[in-house]
Amino acid sequence: MINFALFGAGRIGSIHGANVAANKQALLVGVCDPYQPNVDKLIAELGCAQMTEQEIFNDDSISAVLICSATDTHADLIEQAVAAGKHVFCEKPIDLSLERVQQCAQIVEQSDCKALVAFNRRFDPNFQLLQQRIAAGQIGTVELVSIISKDPSPPPLEYISSSGGLFRDMTIHDFDMARYISGKRVKEVFAKGAVMVDRENGKAGDIDTAVVTLTFEDDSMA
Repeated sequence: MINFALFGAGRIGSIHGANVAANKQALLVGVCDPYQPNVDKLIAELGCAQMTEQEIFNDDSISAVLICSATDTHADLIEQAVAAGKHVFCEKPIDLSLERVQQCAQIVEQSDCKALVAFNRRFDPNFQLLQQRIAAGQIGTVELVSIISKDPSPPPLEYISSSGGLFRDMTIHDFDMARYISGKRVKEVFAKGAVMVDRENGKAGDIDTAVVTLTFEDDSMA
C-alpha cells in the first residue's frame, strides 16, 4: 500500500485524488488546499484528512504527493517534496520560467525521488499507436504534423491570475505531443496569438487563440 497526499482540491485535484482512492494499492491520506469548500467536498467524498504542507512533508508514512495546486506553487512544492524524500506527480507546467524549471529539475535529479509531470496524452492508446507506427517507419517520412487543441470555454479570471492561461498552461500538451510523435528535439519556436473569444480574459492578459510553429533539429516542421 502506497500512501499519497494531495496538494490542490480543485477540478484536476479532485480527479487525481479519486483515481488514487480507487486504486487498491494506494491510499489518499491527506489533502492540502487554502480554499476550504474544496477541501470539505473532497474529504466528504474520499474520506481523507485535511493536512498542512508541513504535516504532509513531516509525515514519514506518506511516500508520494500529487501536486495539483496553482501553477505558481508547483516548483516550490516539488523541491520541498523531494527534500522530504517523497516521490512526486505534478500537474503541468512546473513553472512559467524556463530557468526556474531547470533549477527544479536539477534538484529532483540530485535526489533519490522519482518525479513525473502529468503529460497524460503519452499514455493514450491512440497517441501511443501513432508514435509506434512512425518510429517503425510504417507511415513514412513525416514532413508536417498539425495538432489542434480546443477548450469548451475560456478559463475564469481568477485562474488566469495564478497560471499561464490557456496558451501556456494548455498548449504545453501540444508541445509534448509534437516531441513525442516526432522523436526529435525542438530547435526553434514561432508563435502568434490574439484575443478573439473573450475580451474580459484578454484584459487580464490571457491569449485565447494562437498558432505555434515548431522547427526541429533536422529542419522538419510540426
